[in-house]
Amino acid sequence: MINIFFLIVYFFLPGLVNPPTYCIILIIHCSLCVLIHLNEKKNITPIFTFYIGVIITTLANFILINKVNNHSASYPNYLLPKYISEGLQLWGVSSTLIMIGYQFNINKSLPSIAFEIKNKKNLNIIFWVIFVINILILLGFHINLKGGLTGKITGLLNTIGILFFAMLWTKENNKTYRLYALSLVLIETYIALMFSYLRSDLILPTVYLFLGFFIGKGDIKYVFTYRIIPFIAIILLYASVFKVLQSNRSSFITVFTEQNIDDKTNENSGALLDRSANIAQLTNIIDLVKRNGFYNGRASSPLILALIPRVLWPDKPNIAIGQWFALEIGVAYKSDKGLINNSINMTLPGELYLDFGWIGLAVGSLFVGFFISALWQATKFYSYDYNIAGTLFGGYLFILGIGGFAGDLQIILTLLSTYFLFLIIKKVFQANSQKSLKASTRVPQRPK
Repeated sequence: MINIFFLIVYFFLPGLVNPPTYCIILIIHCSLCVLIHLNEKKNITPIFTFYIGVIITTLANFILINKVNNHSASYPNYLLPKYISEGLQLWGVSSTLIMIGYQFNINKSLPSIAFEIKNKKNLNIIFWVIFVINILILLGFHINLKGGLTGKITGLLNTIGILFFAMLWTKENNKTYRLYALSLVLIETYIALMFSYLRSDLILPTVYLFLGFFIGKGDIKYVFTYRIIPFIAIILLYASVFKVLQSNRSSFITVFTEQNIDDKTNENSGALLDRSANIAQLTNIIDLVKRNGFYNGRASSPLILALIPRVLWPDKPNIAIGQWFALEIGVAYKSDKGLINNSINMTLPGELYLDFGWIGLAVGSLFVGFFISALWQATKFYSYDYNIAGTLFGGYLFILGIGGFAGDLQIILTLLSTYFLFLIIKKVFQANSQKSLKASTRVPQRPK
């Protein structure tokens, strides 16, 4: 009921209050949702992390809007101030509809992908597989962690495996699993520090560690104790160097080793939150619609290519909707070789509205919430202690929720393909288990 009330409010607010006040109301709304969740449930779920994600994004929008009002030069040059109110309206309405769609799906689930590892020795094998993959990366072996069947499996194991072992550490108070989790955090953070281009790679291992730790505690109240202090300290350290990392993408380690950093590049106040904002993209969505009308599916049409397996089309071009959007709004250019030099995500509400208007945004946002809920229930995340597939996929949903599902519609196809991957793995696992069971219970025939 609370979401219905705020949904109605968000339709009429832009003409009644200024943008900063709009942001404050949305933050209060999501904070109330967090409190209700804490009162009703003990466990962390994707909708809980989504509430947090919306709060973070809206706070970032609030900071960015204040910079615009104060005529600061440190906000994105492609942000269009005259469309801020309409952009916030898209964000508030879509976020609330996602919440409603998620909560509407009470008992409907896709086929379960959960399977439990019976033999604890297999957990040791999983750890060493992940560890060896990381060692090979350090040694310079180029392992594809981005595409294909093998790439998706190793990619998920390599990141959310931390969450899995951190959960087992706190559930069982097992020092071996603690060692596994901390070892993976250290080596994956080191790899990100030395080789990664994405700044988020530096902090994600730590996020997975603490997320698994608090989930393993079995009660969300532990998040609000002294145990959260180390995590906050690490986040503050990360935020303090976030902007400097941008100018050292090829070698992040220099940010921590250089004695003297130029004061101009060290103006990092609010940089981490600035990066979380989506108001600049949304104002450009409004501008495109006013200039060109609704695109009626043209913006999302490249996603059709994603439905064709790369096995059937080895030379399938990469889907680069973010590059198309950057080119469309005039903040990118195409080289003589056909390469686009920039990429900006449209956001889910932005892409839905650009292509299909208010009806598309409403139906699409409700579907996203419903779909995420169905996927979450298919993981059976809290049903088994050694539910490796459910834990990996559930952890993936947690992180997407913290990001506010902030990419674009391509995330739906990514989630669907990853879900089917785990469903296939489960079927293969079950088939092998049944064969092993039959072999072990077969009664040998007595010789005549």
